[in-house]
Amino acid sequence: MRTTPMAERRTDRIILSRASRGRRSLSPAQRRSYLWTLAGGLVGSTVLLWIMVQLGQASDPKSKATLTPARPSERSASHAAPSSPVAESEMDEQSLAPPAPALQGPALDTPREILDMLDLRKRDLDRREEAIRQQEERLMMVKAEIEQLLTKNEALEQRLQQARAKQDQQAADAKAEHTKAQLERERRAQAHKNEYQAQLAKMYETMAPEEAAARLERMPDRKAVEILRLVKGKTAGAILAQIKVDRAAKLTEQLLTLAP
Repeated sequence: MRTTPMAERRTDRIILSRASRGRRSLSPAQRRSYLWTLAGGLVGSTVLLWIMVQLGQASDPKSKATLTPARPSERSASHAAPSSPVAESEMDEQSLAPPAPALQGPALDTPREILDMLDLRKRDLDRREEAIRQQEERLMMVKAEIEQLLTKNEALEQRLQQARAKQDQQAADAKAEHTKAQLERERRAQAHKNEYQAQLAKMYETMAPEEAAARLERMPDRKAVEILRLVKGKTAGAILAQIKVDRAAKLTEQLLTLAP
């Protein structure tokens, strides 16, 4: 059953009168709540009324014909023709008869616009979702590349550390070998020197003290002291006895200084 605008207005008046009666016994907070409720009801009823009017206009194409003004000839004919009781009864029956079923009119533009808007929104969301998915794929690819680079970097660092350790070991081994070779050379040189000194000492021990003293007289003090340290003490004393007193005292003093 279709609700008329007059019934809607009567209902709004009843709601407002009831609200005004009960509003006197309410607190300020409750009043504000009731006012918001009444405002919402009025807005809802207004929207419902507008929708019903739009539906009625869209579904009844003959309403435009009824609202169009009659032609002058029809007006004159209607004023000229007297109304008979039969015609009045027919008009009363037509007015009391139930309205003819409304014809199915064209679809409203508002739902179509809403559907188009929803379709656009869905396509926009699909595009955004696709863009996000592509970005996620690119990020995953970049992440995989970064992980590969990190793995290669770690392997390279390990190889570098191994190379450094090997190089350090080789340097240590080379240094050890060099030190060992140097010690060996020094040992051989010392052995050769000791052998030469032993031969020299033996030569001066077998030599006559006078001849040995004559030779030491021509040598520097350092060389003479070194030879006197190599020979035996008895031989050194015999040689010093043959050297001049001043030179012998000087050499003896140096022997005492170098003594351990």
